[in-house]
Amino acid sequence: MTTYKNIHGKKIKFLASDPPATVAEGQVWYNGADFKTAIFSEAWSSGGNLNVTRGSLSGSGTLTAGLVAGGTTATVAFEDATEEYDGTSWTNGGNLNTGRKLSATMGPQTAGFQVGGIKAPANTASANVEDYDGSSWTNGTALNLGRYALGGAGTNSATVVFGGNNIGGTGTTANVEEWNGSAWSEVNNMPAAILGQKGCGVLTAALSIGGNSSNVTTSHYDGTNWSEGGNLTTGRGNGGAAGTLTAAILASGSNGGLQAATEIYDGTSWKNSSDVATARGELAGSKEGSTASMTIAGGESPSRTNATEEFTAEFSVKTITDS
Repeated sequence: MTTYKNIHGKKIKFLASDPPATVAEGQVWYNGADFKTAIFSEAWSSGGNLNVTRGSLSGSGTLTAGLVAGGTTATVAFEDATEEYDGTSWTNGGNLNTGRKLSATMGPQTAGFQVGGIKAPANTASANVEDYDGSSWTNGTALNLGRYALGGAGTNSATVVFGGNNIGGTGTTANVEEWNGSAWSEVNNMPAAILGQKGCGVLTAALSIGGNSSNVTTSHYDGTNWSEGGNLTTGRGNGGAAGTLTAAILASGSNGGLQAATEIYDGTSWKNSSDVATARGELAGSKEGSTASMTIAGGESPSRTNATEEFTAEFSVKTITDS
């Protein structure tokens, strides 16, 4: 039997206060004075340009307290410049002691931690580790295995780094190392050798995302073992990642061609979100950001760029009017 409910849907509810975000999206309700609805939006917008146009850089921090360092420019093969972001513009910070590109950077703006990369002379796989205090970099204890295009997650006192390539040695590797604040130790390997993957999360709940070339794999690390996660919709490497094991975001990257895709992870599966405006590879992402707030900066697009984009996800309640 056909009913009014079947034809027209449920009646509009009377609610004295707005419902929680988890159930409000797409609903309509009346509060005694106005009809209201809830909207969830995800979008990229332009941010302030980097001072140094470069690719192959790495980054960490958040949208309002970002950090990028290293990379390569039109004239400098192994850049040492550091920049800090306040949500509006980039300012110069202290230079790296050793300029390099394709490193992994972790931690907040005032406690950055950059690991590995490629350095001079002759494109050497770097084992260099440096700590940033918000104004200057200090040399730390070197990795056991020098490598570039590696993944990393954690802080300057509890870090895991994984994969990458060590040039002329074993090549692309599945090697994993942990840092406990005083020493590096080799631990269980990744399921497969890979480079160009992005990492985020913390040492005991880390993600390895994608990789070269066209890799769709997501791997979870619990501080001891690796396990398989959900596959990306668009396989790629050298994108920008942020967030946690159960709430991560991956933006742009390349898989033989530059990708504008953004995907969001809930710990099980990836879903597509808004595309970036400028597709790029070998960029810096604000790794300490979240699925609601992050930046990407620099990269190869296909020439080097200084562009910054900001991602925001917003839940808002709107009053319905007749205009």
